[in-house]
Amino acid sequence: MTERPGPPPPLPGPQTPGDGLPEIVPDPRPWPVPGPTGGPLPARRDRDQPMVSAFGDLVRTGSWDAARRTVAIQVFGDTKLDLRQVLQPGETLEVELYSLFGSAKILVPEGTDVQIQGMTLLGDARSEVGAPATGAAPSGSRLLVTGWSVFGDVRVRSVAAGEKLPRGWRWARPRA
Repeated sequence: MTERPGPPPPLPGPQTPGDGLPEIVPDPRPWPVPGPTGGPLPARRDRDQPMVSAFGDLVRTGSWDAARRTVAIQVFGDTKLDLRQVLQPGETLEVELYSLFGSAKILVPEGTDVQIQGMTLLGDARSEVGAPATGAAPSGSRLLVTGWSVFGDVRVRSVAAGEKLPRGWRWARPRA
């Protein structure tokens, strides 16, 4: 049985040198957080091979195996990532998106802190998560999105368990 390493170190905050990102909200539960099957979560790979697609969509839903840093490269199609069963409380994942003539949509669990950076040309980047959008308490999980898009949007959204997925987001399965 592989033991899970300790929690990732907090990102630099306003009091320390660095990018000025806020610190991770600690999860009140003891470490390690049990996974969906009741056992400890498996250790994540630091980096994976990039997901690449041309003239089609990149879609990942359900409980898929994501690395700590995931890269998606898309030409003439959309990137759709459902992280609601992937991102665990107290965990930080990074997603780097490169898109030409396509959009990126990412679903995250309620209470996830989302930071979006990068650039969009003739598109926009929008985050519809956090306490103001959903009223959910912080879970301690964090998603860092770096999006580079030409003629497309980068959008991140959280949907409550049991809530109907909005139009345009129904490619993902609803969670009970």
